[in-house]
Amino acid sequence: MTHNTALYKVPGGKLIRVDVTCSDRIEQVRITGDFFLHPEETLEALEAALTGVPLPLDRAALAARLAAILTQQEATLFGATPEDLVAALTAAIIQA
Repeated sequence: MTHNTALYKVPGGKLIRVDVTCSDRIEQVRITGDFFLHPEETLEALEAALTGVPLPLDRAALAARLAAILTQQEATLFGATPEDLVAALTAAIIQA
């Protein structure tokens, strides 16, 4: 199992930090940064949806999954997109 952290700068200025532990799948993930998410509790659902995802990532399917969670929870992500979250996650996994 490997653990790593990546910082991803969203075009336009926001920063996403992802801490990930992975083997052949994502074992644990934590997302932080200077983006905004309302309601904030949705972040836990996003992290839970990423946990257990097999590697290599299907980036498009994963971004769609995160977007669906935002819609289901009537949440709004400001300063980043689901695709940005996946890009940050991918950067962390590649470095791991």
